[in-house]
Amino acid sequence: MLASRLVRAAGERAGGLAVALGPASAAAAVSFCAIFFGGGLTAATLAWIGALALVGAALLTGAALLGALPAPTLDGPAALFLGSLLGLAVWCGFSTVWSISPERTWGYTNRTVVYTAFALLGLVAGTRLPRARLAAGAAALLALLAGFALLAKCVPALYDYGRVARLRSPLGYWNELALLCDAGVPLALWAAAHARRQRARAAGVVLLYALALTLLLTYSRFGVDRRRVESLAALAVGGGAGAAVFGIALALPGITNDGEARSVRAHDGWIFALVVIAGAALVSLAALALAGREVPPERRAGIERAAGLAALALALAGLAVSIAFAGSVWSEFTNPGSQLSNNVSHLASAKSNRWIWWQEAWHAFTRHPGGGTGAGSFELTNQMLRRAPVVVDEPHNTPLQFLSETGVIGFLLYLGVAGGALWGAWRARREPAGLALGLVVAAFFVHGVVDKDWNYVATCGPLLLLAGALLARRSATHARRPLLAAGAVAVALAAVYSLTAPWLAQRQLAKGTPASFASAHSYDPLSVDALQGLAAFDDRPGHYRDADRLYRDAVALEPQNAETWYALGVFYFEHEAWQRAYAALNNAYTYDRFGTFARPCGLLDQARTKATGYTPPTLKCPGSKRPASP
Repeated sequence: MLASRLVRAAGERAGGLAVALGPASAAAAVSFCAIFFGGGLTAATLAWIGALALVGAALLTGAALLGALPAPTLDGPAALFLGSLLGLAVWCGFSTVWSISPERTWGYTNRTVVYTAFALLGLVAGTRLPRARLAAGAAALLALLAGFALLAKCVPALYDYGRVARLRSPLGYWNELALLCDAGVPLALWAAAHARRQRARAAGVVLLYALALTLLLTYSRFGVDRRRVESLAALAVGGGAGAAVFGIALALPGITNDGEARSVRAHDGWIFALVVIAGAALVSLAALALAGREVPPERRAGIERAAGLAALALALAGLAVSIAFAGSVWSEFTNPGSQLSNNVSHLASAKSNRWIWWQEAWHAFTRHPGGGTGAGSFELTNQMLRRAPVVVDEPHNTPLQFLSETGVIGFLLYLGVAGGALWGAWRARREPAGLALGLVVAAFFVHGVVDKDWNYVATCGPLLLLAGALLARRSATHARRPLLAAGAVAVALAAVYSLTAPWLAQRQLAKGTPASFASAHSYDPLSVDALQGLAAFDDRPGHYRDADRLYRDAVALEPQNAETWYALGVFYFEHEAWQRAYAALNNAYTYDRFGTFARPCGLLDQARTKATGYTPPTLKCPGSKRPASP
């Protein structure tokens, strides 16, 4: 009884903190951090943003379980969404047992756990958030994003674009920035048509302008409601101005050309800034003028009919063009050939390596249909099957990725996540703000079919939070469950440790000392880098067996990783164990035909000659070379 009282008191204090902070504030703060600081794929970024999401979700859930906040009810779609997402995280963790890369699987499991926390945070916070307020908050975040992205293009000191000019700040990847811009379009149209004040409606049009311009500058390859006329006007003004400013940007080499010097980018950045500001001012004035005019009801039907006919004509024309060029487009997509461009010509090209990567992912699934190759392990699949030196870590198709890496079970769980979220989006369509938010959620899952969204907490986190908030409904009961609240906090703390351990291991690896490698191995026992680092320091007279054991332990962790076999082969080569060196290096070549060890007259050829005495007659080597360090 004493323990129960202590747990209850601690939970009530936590609940009081959650209430003081506010569910809306917590959701907004975590989403802001994810969007502006979560673009990279580093363990450090995932650790601190994930910890914020986990702690926030634990506090809000604990407060709801203690009655300090309204508790959400897990009806059909909410239970399907949250249960499938939690099940997917658990199944990803289970796949570590059979994964071809347990370390990558651990990291991918951590990522999915963080997304579960985002979804739970949205589900709890959504019980207190009206959908109009939720839509307004999401639109404000996306306005900040588009504003910063364009500012960083104008001021090179804010983001170094280097050789490639495609807009990607602050997310680091142009397609994810494009996804958030796409998601913002229905929110901007909702604000332009449904805001109570004229200035707010004008702000919606300006947001549409900024999103359209940002989207076009990414070079990446839009849901209107009852107030269709106002939405069409906003689309024409904002989208048209965005396209016009994009046309001007194409004439500025420092904005849209690759390989330009920093001085050129700085010079053209100021010109582009003035053009963007002038465009925003004109859009704002036009939107204010339009917002002050009410279209008579008798004219609405005619305008809507004309717009519908124009849209139908465009659709038919697009269908005809698609049929006429379907063969060449399909051929270009499935046979990309030369290096893909990252300039404006990318918009008019169907070239993509995705078809190749999808085939590789399908190949892996057909050989491991039950459990896949392990969550997050596609990089090794691609390394083994690739036809060019470029290595990718995802097949750029999220459902197919889960099918390949986690088998049929993981794929069905992902479909459950998507089904629950889309069910909630469909249910919210009767309300204008709900329709806009539902389209955002739908855009996220559609985009996942052609890209690697699950890799980016900047998009997955906030959009899954939004999906959870759309599913939120208050429970009719208010029973207190202090032990369950304490359990939620305990699970969150365990997950925080799981997030921070790989990051701590990476910090130790960077020090490069025997003690730091041992410490890294204690934090992350699945790290092959830690084992190979320890083996390199043990590779001295009298310690051959210890080093040999560590290198072989690394191979045992990832037996389909060419790099682990290569490191073992180098070790045997340096110790003149020619047969073992040849066998290890030949295995490295089997799992990666484009590695440094596969070069003519390289280590593999030298080891084969030493071990077998055979040199291919077409191979002419000037002399043996000392191997490079692993």
